[in-house]
Amino acid sequence: MNKRISQMGEDPSRNRKFKAGFTLLELMMVVTIVIIVAGVSVPKFLSFIYNARLQGAGSDFAGLLQQARIRAVQDDTYYSTYFITSGTIREAYVDLKRNGGTGVDTLDPMITVNKEVTPVAASSAPDTSNLSGQFLPAGSTLTVNDGNTSTTPIIFSPRGLPCASLSVTGGTICNSAGGATAFWVFFQDSHTHAYQAVTISPAGRVQNWTLQGTTWVKD
Repeated sequence: MNKRISQMGEDPSRNRKFKAGFTLLELMMVVTIVIIVAGVSVPKFLSFIYNARLQGAGSDFAGLLQQARIRAVQDDTYYSTYFITSGTIREAYVDLKRNGGTGVDTLDPMITVNKEVTPVAASSAPDTSNLSGQFLPAGSTLTVNDGNTSTTPIIFSPRGLPCASLSVTGGTICNSAGGATAFWVFFQDSHTHAYQAVTISPAGRVQNWTLQGTTWVKD
């Protein structure tokens, strides 16, 4: 009887579970796969971050220009937008006190541009003919003003239109009567070397653009 029960019971040796670890070859294969995946995904992730910062700089600046335009209409006067570049600090502000770009007042709307994003002179920006052909009226030969220099700040008139400053007896006025005026500002990321642009058409329309190859595309 005991022998029969023993035969019917489970044999511990047959139910034993073995715990085996990874072999060195298997570990090397896993590490290799991880390195390959990281080598592909990390650069793409960093590129995404850099492009987001670049587009963010353009979007923030466009928003600042919209504030300047709205305030010019509301206050029935003209306002200028200036860049401040000092070392790695890059800022832009609306000169509500009309100090001629000599300093920021505590009430002036202002943005800070990421240190990895650099305002670029229009003379050094690529494919400007392609861009001007898209935001200026068809057939226009208008010379677009570079808005990131201290000598040519972006100015909006009381009508919400871009204009150029004009020195007259008693001070400076917004020379909207001098004809159509347009501005653009270019930004470049220091890592990817990608470009972003903000344009102000003669009608006062503010737009953001990204350079794709040799063509500027609206954001």
